[in-house]
Amino acid sequence: MKIGQTYKWSKQMNDTFKGFFNCSTKEELVLFKEELWRDYPIDCQKLIKRSRRFVSGCYLFDNEWDMEKTQIPVYWQIAEIQWENSPNDDSEWNYMLNRHRFLVDVACAYLLTDEEVYRVYLEDFLRVFLKDNPLNEKTKTYSWRTIDVGLRLVNWIKIVEIHRFLPLFSEALYKELEQVIQQQADYLYRNLSIERGQSNWQVIEIAGLYSTSVAFSRFSDSQQWTQASLFYLEKSLELQVEEDGMQREQSFTYHNEVLLCVLEVCQLAQRSGREWPAKLADYLNKLVTAASIFVKPNGQQPAYGDSDEEDMTGILQYAEALVTKSTNKKGSPNFFAKLSLGRGSFPVENQFLLQSARHYFAQAGIMIVKKAGTYHLFKCGPLGGGHGHDDLLHFDWFYKGKDILVDSGRYSYEINKERLTFKAASAHNTIVVDQQNFQQHSDSWNSLKVATPINQRFIEKNQIYYMEGGHLGYFGLSDPVYVNRKILDFPEGFSLISDLYMCQSSHDVQTAFHFNSVDVRRQKQKFVSSDLEVEIISIDERAQLAIIDTAISPSYNELTNSKCGIVSKKIQGTDSNSYLLAPKGLIQSVKIIPVYSDGLELASSVVTAIKIDLQEGKQILVINQLQEPDNGRRAYQVEGQYYYGRVMVITDSDRVVLY
Repeated sequence: MKIGQTYKWSKQMNDTFKGFFNCSTKEELVLFKEELWRDYPIDCQKLIKRSRRFVSGCYLFDNEWDMEKTQIPVYWQIAEIQWENSPNDDSEWNYMLNRHRFLVDVACAYLLTDEEVYRVYLEDFLRVFLKDNPLNEKTKTYSWRTIDVGLRLVNWIKIVEIHRFLPLFSEALYKELEQVIQQQADYLYRNLSIERGQSNWQVIEIAGLYSTSVAFSRFSDSQQWTQASLFYLEKSLELQVEEDGMQREQSFTYHNEVLLCVLEVCQLAQRSGREWPAKLADYLNKLVTAASIFVKPNGQQPAYGDSDEEDMTGILQYAEALVTKSTNKKGSPNFFAKLSLGRGSFPVENQFLLQSARHYFAQAGIMIVKKAGTYHLFKCGPLGGGHGHDDLLHFDWFYKGKDILVDSGRYSYEINKERLTFKAASAHNTIVVDQQNFQQHSDSWNSLKVATPINQRFIEKNQIYYMEGGHLGYFGLSDPVYVNRKILDFPEGFSLISDLYMCQSSHDVQTAFHFNSVDVRRQKQKFVSSDLEVEIISIDERAQLAIIDTAISPSYNELTNSKCGIVSKKIQGTDSNSYLLAPKGLIQSVKIIPVYSDGLELASSVVTAIKIDLQEGKQILVINQLQEPDNGRRAYQVEGQYYYGRVMVITDSDRVVLY
């Protein structure tokens, strides 16, 4: 069946619905096909290759923004599919199967090639799915979870958009599809609630419900669905979008998934000439602005919380096309954004792919410094919920186009697949006391004990960035320990980290540095990586350095070998350590300088003075007060000079008091 072939179909879908692909006539669908082949030939071939896999019975979920990707193919003929059983011992596999994102690719492959095999597959797959998955108490646990129904509705609507002018199903199957679309929308409508508004689930469900209400405006309840969708979307965003714009669950993947759903609702409202409330527009702008700040300079999303290292280019271009009004744009969107926007010209300038940003997300406790290909993320904020990790005082380091120090990722949501190992503090670039986690979890999602973050501070002066935070997670020990971290990022390209451990008795303290490399070796008090071209210097000579084999998870279900540098220290009472992160060869030497006050030398647990010699003879002195002196704060004497302040940077030409 070719485009334009006469086909009798039910007219429940709105005749003028432009939807996601922006096509309301067969001629526009032909133009869309021509645009895809003309401007994205390589991406079209990749889509066709993915689709051929599924048609041949090879199931591998690796599309952009697949929430839980798979790495190993599973071979099933349609008649053999066991909808409730996971072939890789991970229930997320079944959820991915039941969301039907891959069916949109198959429908697009038929549009692009006119090859009958894709249409036959769609007919056969959906016929068997509908037969095997009626709504009942059993299917509610796998194919009828509300989140998956919401995602599936959006995907089915995209397929039906194509079906109007390029028939994909028999008339009998399409009539059944319409009935189930109506049933699924009603199911989502009946599950809406204020209480569920804190979760990304409800926003995802609303995207499916709202899409159905617009696409199938002839359904008797469509107007009611529209009104409920907008009401509960506003309430949901009110509960889960922080004032600083960050989604509350402390995971960039779910921040962007919520953003994507709101963009879809916004797009359908715009194209159907419907109301787009000012409050929803405000929440959308907040979500987009936050995403534009936390995206790395290479366009990637950090593996923060339950997140993958995903390319954010397409979703930010999609946002730009919908929420900005500039008429002078000249660039073209990438393939993901094009498929999201559909037929037509949508020029972009990558306004939201910021290469430079400095921001403190006060509610989320996330600090970002992004400049000239360099990126620091520092976390000192709430757990956020089940998708949050034990990452207080964790930091990411991206330098000159390379990930250097990274979050270990999430790997799996299954307890039996090291879920809690990847969630633990030891999987992050932070401090662990007495080999104990500072938070405790009962399972993959629920917590028994959560640390309180305090003392957050973000300051910029003279292109020096100062980030600070501490937490009370170790106050439950018989001898409580307060941990605090300061990070100073310098314009010369290096950073100084200063950690404080306040306590009364003895403890074992370990600090982890998770490298994005297996090429890491120890040189005395340094970790050195030749392929990353960086080094980390532990300034305290008493600390013990070791390198261990470990793994990071850039994507769900994926493990990559890596190395982790561990700095261990046995302390007796309050103590500290400092580290320099720098490109290889930049730091020529570093030494601790005595600090005096009222003629008395002060302990390094009170204040430190670190002198750093750089290439080309530049010298920097950093004076860092770690705690208040017993006799009160006075001027500090270092090498015969007097200085007053808590954190100071001194060079031959400048004296900067950061705090």
